[in-house]
Amino acid sequence: MRHPRQARQQLLGIALLEALVALVILAFGVLGLLWMHQQALTQQRQQLMRSVATGIADDLAERMRLNAPQRAMYAKAWGNATTAAPDCSATACSRQDLATWDMQQLQQALQSQLPEGDAAVFALTDAPNWWGIVIAWRDANETYRTDTTSGSPPCPTDMSCWRLFFRPDR
Repeated sequence: MRHPRQARQQLLGIALLEALVALVILAFGVLGLLWMHQQALTQQRQQLMRSVATGIADDLAERMRLNAPQRAMYAKAWGNATTAAPDCSATACSRQDLATWDMQQLQQALQSQLPEGDAAVFALTDAPNWWGIVIAWRDANETYRTDTTSGSPPCPTDMSCWRLFFRPDR
């Protein structure tokens, strides 16, 4: 027969072990919730970057439609800086100056709205009178990638890209 004191100590030891197991299970549950929250924030940020890229590309496409005769002046490769242009919002500009000003506005939007934002603007190789705009932003996970369809420049390393094809003359 056991002494009542030994039985009570054994029960306290088991209760302590049960409490530790419950604490470990709770800790894993909280860590899982934190991980899911981090993943949701990452996806939300990427969706925001994609939405901003879509807006920038749509804005440039509309500018090119309004100045379609000068569409060749909008061509741009990755990393090419734009030249200085007169402020066409304050003074009347020629169509050439307007194209240069539009590209300067593009560069400002990329720098202010996307992390390490960049753009490439190109004529499609397999569709006459069609153009493409590819917007890129810093993303080590490369969440959104584009292929080289129709002469699209490849998306730079450690960047995500979003692409738009359109006809400036329509």
